[in-house]
Amino acid sequence: MGIGGFLASQAERDHYRYLRQHTLQRVHRSCAGEIEREVLGVLGPVGVDEPTCRAVARSLHDVEDHTPEGGYHNVNGHPVDDREALGIRMSKDAGLTAFFVKFGQGLEEIPNKRMYISAFTIGMGYLLGGIIPLLPYFFVPKAHIALIYSSVVTGVILLIFGVVKARVTGAAQRPTDYVWGAFSTLMVGGLAAAAAFGIVRALEKSGHF
Repeated sequence: MGIGGFLASQAERDHYRYLRQHTLQRVHRSCAGEIEREVLGVLGPVGVDEPTCRAVARSLHDVEDHTPEGGYHNVNGHPVDDREALGIRMSKDAGLTAFFVKFGQGLEEIPNKRMYISAFTIGMGYLLGGIIPLLPYFFVPKAHIALIYSSVVTGVILLIFGVVKARVTGAAQRPTDYVWGAFSTLMVGGLAAAAAFGIVRALEKSGHF
């Protein structure tokens, strides 16, 4: 599962890079009027009027239009000071391309380290989530007794996780929200465990095991 998390983050990063390159090419092919209409399409629904959108489009176009060999230039061809270019991070995080990708398509670049963090967190989550219910079976010789201990331990862990989740996500505004977070997590986990247990028992009775 850790590998799955790594590959999912990698695919998300590659998708972002593809869309950014595609958007960059589209921006370079588009005329000023088309760019202004696209900016209006992004900012208009949130209440920005058309003259302001045109001004934003021109400003972003000034940032976008540069030549790597000759330094940075604005839309009129006038050179821009390198320190100014560095200050606004023109090559990556500013300009029309960055605007359309971030605000038009709602995408942000995925740092490479997130792939490893995702792999670690998902892998550890599945490891702990799988080993905690099994711990009683290592110490209790009778399986039916170990099942009771396993259910109790898992239930307590789910309750604690529900409280922590409500706290971290900001869902807990009142004390009752902590109770609901713990209870809902316990119910979801309990239903999933009961479904798995029921399927196994049904297969056992049918003779498939």
